[in-house]
Amino acid sequence: MSAVEENFRYTSAPERRERLVQFIIDHGFCTIGELSKAFDVSEMTIRRDVQRLVEQGRVRGFRGGVGSLSKQDMEGSDYRLRDTKMADAKHAIALRAIELIGPGSVVAIDAGTTGHQVAELLPSDRALKVVTHSFPVVSSLIGNLGVEVMCLGGTLHSESLSFDGPATLAAIGNLQVDALFLAASGIGDRGAFCGNGFDAITKRALIEVADRVVLLADSSKFFTSAMVKICGWDAIDLVIVDDGIAEEHRRMLEQQEVEVVAVPTRSARADLAEATK
Repeated sequence: MSAVEENFRYTSAPERRERLVQFIIDHGFCTIGELSKAFDVSEMTIRRDVQRLVEQGRVRGFRGGVGSLSKQDMEGSDYRLRDTKMADAKHAIALRAIELIGPGSVVAIDAGTTGHQVAELLPSDRALKVVTHSFPVVSSLIGNLGVEVMCLGGTLHSESLSFDGPATLAAIGNLQVDALFLAASGIGDRGAFCGNGFDAITKRALIEVADRVVLLADSSKFFTSAMVKICGWDAIDLVIVDDGIAEEHRRMLEQQEVEVVAVPTRSARADLAEATK
């Protein structure tokens, strides 16, 4: 979420609410605190604005924030369905990600199927600390005695198998990590997106406490539409993708001045064709 923008300042209430609607549409889902910071007004003022916009049917109120999407869009896709797609590419991406982790590092692993692969493959001889809100990641690391795990508790969602909510955000706010391995449901020229507003809030909080943000994304993500914006490209330091990435998408990343590592995988193009049918 961006810092205070000058054109958000000193507007009348009606003008502020018009800008507020557009801001919510651009980001998909925002907390009251994020909106207060972006518009440089009190949370009480934002709550009044949001309440009026909800009553007018222009935005949708949700637990902890406000969104522009339908309830179906906010629920996101089922973890078990995503886990079977682009398996070889995810494995190769995870292996490359692990090469970035030095001994004694503190890393955050986002909720997602590729992050789960990273957890499965983590070595036990590097004295690593892992922070995560992903139930599959926690489960994978139970038997890895060389990795210390901090689970970010909260409300467990059955679709994403991840925790979120006020307790999760409070725990993140007290941390600092060397690297975040970020997941996304879709990728476009405006940045990384996901299909769940609550998940987007958690991802943004993790980005804020990470020294380095590494996006793990198989090439099918460039063909997937997701409505909730996580962040722009300025928040991402490195993208690890499989070599099935299309040339047009590689050029887009270059134009955004994002560092890209494309890892070889035996069946990336065949998997991509199946995943994008």
